[in-house]
This record gives sequence, C-alpha cells and structure tokens, in this order.
Amino acid sequence: MAKTLVRRILLPFALLILFYTAFRNTPVVLQPSAQYPKHLGKHQEPLHVPISRPFVNTSRTWDHWAAVDGFPSNVESKPMELEISNQDSETAGVPAPVILPVSHNSQRSIPQALLGQLECPRAPNRFTSHIRLPNLLYNISMSPRSAVLREERTFWNPTIFALPYWAKNQYIIVSMVTPDGGALRRNVLCEANICHPKSAASTLTHERSCSEDDLGLLGPSGGLRCMTAPIEVTVPPTPAAKCEGREQVFADIPGFHDPRVFYTGRGEPILMISSQSQYACIGLWVIDLRAVYPELEGTLASSPKRLGPGPVMSYPTLTELTRNPPSSRRSYEKNWVMFSPSSSSSYLQYDLTSSSRTIAQLIGGGLTTPNMTDPLEEPCLRDLTMEEIAGSHYNENSTWHQATPSLKLVLCSRSNSTCNPETADTVFFAIIHRKNVNALGLPVRYERFVVVWSAAPPFNMLAISRHPILMANETTFSWTAEESWDDVPEALLENRELWGRITYTTTIAYAWGREEKDFREKGTGHLDDEVILSIGVDDEGQVYTKVKVSELLQCLRVCPGREQVNLDESED
Repeated sequence: MAKTLVRRILLPFALLILFYTAFRNTPVVLQPSAQYPKHLGKHQEPLHVPISRPFVNTSRTWDHWAAVDGFPSNVESKPMELEISNQDSETAGVPAPVILPVSHNSQRSIPQALLGQLECPRAPNRFTSHIRLPNLLYNISMSPRSAVLREERTFWNPTIFALPYWAKNQYIIVSMVTPDGGALRRNVLCEANICHPKSAASTLTHERSCSEDDLGLLGPSGGLRCMTAPIEVTVPPTPAAKCEGREQVFADIPGFHDPRVFYTGRGEPILMISSQSQYACIGLWVIDLRAVYPELEGTLASSPKRLGPGPVMSYPTLTELTRNPPSSRRSYEKNWVMFSPSSSSSYLQYDLTSSSRTIAQLIGGGLTTPNMTDPLEEPCLRDLTMEEIAGSHYNENSTWHQATPSLKLVLCSRSNSTCNPETADTVFFAIIHRKNVNALGLPVRYERFVVVWSAAPPFNMLAISRHPILMANETTFSWTAEESWDDVPEALLENRELWGRITYTTTIAYAWGREEKDFREKGTGHLDDEVILSIGVDDEGQVYTKVKVSELLQCLRVCPGREQVNLDESED
C-alpha cells in the first residue's frame, strides 16, 4: 500500500521533470514581425503586362502559383498567416522559419570547403590593393556572320547566360543600345558563340576557332560574337505611379534598362529589368525570356535526356516584384538579386550594405513575405576607413551595390569522384561593387568583390573577397598606369596605359558546355566549373571573361556571423 502511494506521488513529479527537460533545450523560433492581410489589397496586387506576341502557358491562377511557389491555393478565402513549423520549406507552403538556438555561442559554422578558399593566390597591388586574376577580358561583337553590313550601333552593359549544351549556339546576350538622340531605351538580343585564334582554341575546352572575319571584328585574341541578327527585346512600357523631385525625368522615358538574365531553381530563363513602377517611380520587373524570345522554347524542349516541353513558366507576363509591407517600398528600386534554394522556392535579396541586409521569399505573382533576415546577423561589408577617405582615391559617399544575379554552388569539385551534390554543402555567390564617387556624387570607379551566403535559411552571409578583383588586362581608375600595373612586371616594359575608366560587372553565369541532366542544374555548379562574367565599359562598350569558380572565390574573408546571445537574457 505504501509503495503504491509513493508511486502515485512521485509519478507526476517525474512527468513534470521530463516535460521541462524536453522543452528546456527547444530552439527559440522568431515569429515574423507582420502577418499577411486577409486579402490582397490594392497596394499589393501584382500587375501582369501582356506582350504582343502569343506564347504558351499564359493563363495563371493562384492555384498555379500554389503549385509552383509553395503557397496556399485558397489564398483569397483564408487569412495569409505565416504558420511557424518545422516542415520542409519546399512543402510547408510558408517561408522557412528562422530558428535560433539558445546558447552562449550562436556563431554559425563555415563549411569546411569554403575555408579552403581563404588563401590568397598572390599579394595585392601595393597601390590599388586589388588582386589580379590571370584571366583575360575579351571583346564582344554584335555583328553576326550573316550580316551584309557590320553593326554600327554602340552597345553597353551586356548580360549573358549559357544555352543548354545541346543548343546550336552557346550563349544569349542582351545588350543595351546607346541612345542616339531619342529618349527610348532600347535593348537587343542575339545568340552568340566564343571563338579564339586557332593556336589558342585547341588548348581551350569547348572553344571554337575564329575565322579571319571574326578576328577582324574581335581583335587578335578573339571573343564573343553574335551568330544570329540582334533583335529588339520587345517588353512593353510600364506606367510610373509617381516620380517626384529629381526623379521626375524618368516618368516619361519609355523602355527598360539594366537587364539581367538568369535561371531559376526550376530552370526557367528569367529576364529581370528596371522599368517604371506601378507603386512609385522605378521598380524591378521579371518575365520569362521565352515570352519575348519564343525560339528559346524550342531549344529548351529539345533536350536529348528529357522528353516534353521546357520548365513551366512562372512569369509568362511582365510582373513587378514587390517589397512587403508596402510602407517599406522605395521610389527608385534597383539591383535586386533573386536566388532559388530549391526548385520550389525563390527569394529576393533587396539590400546588401555595411548597415543592412533585407531578404524576403517570393510567394507568387511578384508578391513577397515581410523581411526574413536573421536579426542577429552581424554586418559583413565594411565601410571605408578614415585613413582611406583621407587619401585621394576614395570619397566618404562611396557605397556598396549589388551587381549580378546569384549562382548556386556545390562546395566540391565535379571531377572528384567523392563529390556528392546530395550531401555536400551548398552556398550562393554573386558579385557586388563598391561604388566610388567624386565630390559631386558621380561614379568614378566600381570595385568588384565576390560575396557568399548560405543556401539554407536564414541564409547568413559567409564570406566576401578581401580585396577588389581585376582581370589580367584590366586597369583601375584614380591611379596612374604605373601604379595600376605595378603587380605585372612586364607591363612596365610594354609601357601599358590605362583604359576603361568604369568597368561594371553585370552578370555571372555558368559557362556553356556542361552536360546537365536537368534544366534545374543550369543555375547550379561546382568549384571546378567555369563562370562567364559580362562587363560594361564606360557605358559605351562591352567585354567578358571566363574564370574557374575556385579561382574567383579565392582570397575570401570570413564574415563575423551572428551576434552572441546571452543565455540568461534569452530566458527572461
């Protein structure tokens, strides 16, 4: 009887202890700062601008968006609340939660393979502090071989991405056309191939030999040349809701600018542009490139390893991307970066500066969640020091700018038999610029840096280049020719001069020639893959280069990570 009584008394206490122990070490989940409204109000409606030519997959409903973006299909009849759970972000139907473990040391770990990228290949230039890679910049010609007359227009700020390996040609180029007296912004598109002189082409993988005509246009080193006649990219103009002050001039300028092309995690070829905003003055819009260049649909649908059409279109019409809540929108939006951790989820990184970083998940139709950035993440980018500003090469108004689309990277080499993409660490990387300006705020130089962030929520910043990156035949403005070439001994003997006051990186893409098994691999690569960088020169020229990923990501500096969390404070 006594034993039975003791068991009855002790059993509840034991259960209480077990219950407390189970929840004592449960991670703290940060709830989003705002919930979605019950219905999509007029300030958050997606605007779909149709184009003049017909194309497939033009009909889209919220049921479709639910299927492709993991968002509830009954969005108009139920409150759109962000339910916090431990479900996989690809199937949960909501953005993945930010889970912060409570501990004295909440610094996140750096993938081991990324630590191997911290070593610098050589010492930086003692005057400019840049690291020079051995890769050359090559010319781009928009004059196709079939043209009767050579292309005389001036092109600048090209954006490039690779066609599938089975395509007739290697790349698609979208270039801006320098205005000739008119206000209309024009952009043209062509399919292009790389060629090199016969002496060099045999030693370069996937490269073709240049003809005499090619060399006459591209120069003795060859380069990238249109194979098809450049056609105008006919994206319809969009109306500006309100342009005020200095921005009033943009209200009546038709056409788009700053195009970027890239593949989503689903393998969709996307064109992102800046154009007049339905909410303010200038906004960011996206459209599937197949909608404006239907020939691409046939190419994607002709895979030798996969039957059926290409990827389903998520953006068959011109769709404006948004910030949420509406009060966070700015009058002039630019340089956003989309990244896709999986085939069913995509995110926008709006801002990346020394003081702020803003990330949101796309939920369909250009709509987004509120900011999901880890609130404990410490800034990774550094502002200029007073010592640097005191010199003649930097101004205190210099700023950081996102520049290119992002690429997903598997942190091992494709050629390594032990490399397993299913188990290896993955990250995203992109190129950003430090924009250096003069006393009037006008740009005088863009400095190229690589940034790397985690491919898993909350997508913390992992690393950034320690020094600006230059290519083998690239110069940098604000220093003398002797100072700029100080790290190249033979340059002094050749009396090399400065060229290209401003060189601006517009895109990075995995280079043509990889035998992908699936469309979804177009935006994902390995450390030993090559990337192609498209670069604008002084707003009146265009060049490109190709670099192995492991070489582009050398000489990294590890980001500080997350702030320390005080255990006692977190329990209060």
